[in-house]
Amino acid sequence: MRRLTAYISGKVQKTGYRARVVSIARDFGLTGYVQNLDDGRVKVVAEGQDYDLGSLLAAIDIKNTLIQVADIQKEYSAAANEFQGFFKVVSGSGETDQRIDQAAELLKELISVNKDVLKEIKATRVELKDEIRATREELKEEIRATRDEVKATRDEVKATRVELKDEIRVTRDDLKAEIVGVRDQVKSSADLLAEKIDSAKEEIAVSIDDIRSDYRDDLTERLAKIEEDISQIKAKTGI
Repeated sequence: MRRLTAYISGKVQKTGYRARVVSIARDFGLTGYVQNLDDGRVKVVAEGQDYDLGSLLAAIDIKNTLIQVADIQKEYSAAANEFQGFFKVVSGSGETDQRIDQAAELLKELISVNKDVLKEIKATRVELKDEIRATREELKEEIRATRDEVKATRDEVKATRVELKDEIRVTRDDLKAEIVGVRDQVKSSADLLAEKIDSAKEEIAVSIDDIRSDYRDDLTERLAKIEEDISQIKAKTGI
């Protein structure tokens, strides 16, 4: 264990700084005291482990609205183990009266700050109301314009539907006419094909008759020749 003696300068007296130091030192399990000096500094004497003493130094380097630590001078020595806990040294009733006056001044300062904050909040509310009002008007205009665009789009869609219906109707009529024409052409072609088939049948029948007649005549001639040849053979052989 070691003893830390630190001298803190800055805006550290009559600001509640010592109470903060006491709370922090007790959290780290340190023993010792904190005391205001006549030169405006604060003296801290603390005993404990090196790690906890280092943590204390870092934690008491406070900078906020009331407390402004400017510098910390420190020195280490052997621990004397002479303290029971950690406490704040108060130098008589005069300091208490002075601290009450200082507290009153700080309270006035806080009230003034709060008033300024409230004024800023009110001004901000007014600005926000104006912005919200302007935004609402802009949104109304945008919504109105969007509605007009939607209406115009609907009208265009309706007109397009009518045009499409007319085009579809005309296309259907054209298709029907084309289908009728194709059917007529197919029927005409079928009739022509039937006529050609009938004509071909007749031609084939005539050709078959001619072939049959030619074949019959040729066969008759051959039979006559065969009979003549047979007669000659009979005559030669005496049959």
